[in-house]
Amino acid sequence: MSSSLEPLPSNTETSLGLRKVMSDARKLHRPVVGSWLMFPGASLARMMAQMGYDFVLVDCEHGNIADADMHASVGAIAAQGVSPIVRIPAPENWIVKRTLDTGAHGILCPMMSTAEEARRLVSYAKFPIPHAQKTPDSISGIRGVGSPFAPAAFSQAMDEYIATANRNTFIAVQIETVEGLENCEDIAKVDGIDMLFVGPNDLCSFMGYPALEHSKIPEVQAAIERVLRASKAAGKYAGMFCTSAEQVQARFEQGFDFMNLGADVVALAMWNSNELEKLKHIRT
Repeated sequence: MSSSLEPLPSNTETSLGLRKVMSDARKLHRPVVGSWLMFPGASLARMMAQMGYDFVLVDCEHGNIADADMHASVGAIAAQGVSPIVRIPAPENWIVKRTLDTGAHGILCPMMSTAEEARRLVSYAKFPIPHAQKTPDSISGIRGVGSPFAPAAFSQAMDEYIATANRNTFIAVQIETVEGLENCEDIAKVDGIDMLFVGPNDLCSFMGYPALEHSKIPEVQAAIERVLRASKAAGKYAGMFCTSAEQVQARFEQGFDFMNLGADVVALAMWNSNELEKLKHIRT
């Protein structure tokens, strides 16, 4: 096995994981669609990954998912050939390292408000680059080396993973504060940030409106359009939170690349609510 500090053969230049999924989808002019996972459990994660999604996001910000459950879910999703993404609870170095060490193909960081915060996040997610391998466009970071789990999620050996993770790990940030909105153009330009993702509920709330009414408020829709334009101007992907197929189609036609289609908890609530509604006449 070669040293992790040696360049890999040229065939390893091919992108892997979510980065490849995003690139392939853009070539085919189709959206990248996934679902949110808010309940813990490898069996549930595996089931979600078998449904045909491009990605399954493990929500460690608002979901009921602890560290051990995150590890189990990421591994179960990756084993199905689907990209596991983790929404981290905060842009802390140890959280980013712990998350990527599970083998997550990418991270989604909430509440990104400044370009400086974005640069720090990128540094946490990138391994240091040996001096002999640095290029003008390479990004060296401070991520610690040591996870025995991450390579398997990319079907790689440890040395291959270390040599290619900086290129293949996908970094997305949520624009959902007024400060983040005002700085979204600068955030989008940060090297290593791959996607701006709109969190419409929080963005609406921070703008002074009821969180769940964002679709009806012109000022919020204009803000969403601004984030989209900032992403595209910087050559980055744009993501949007959706809860229905109709929303996914509309946002894709608007220009967004990456959308979720609800979540496990959304599906459970909606199915039960719809089916129970059909039985109300029996009890009257």
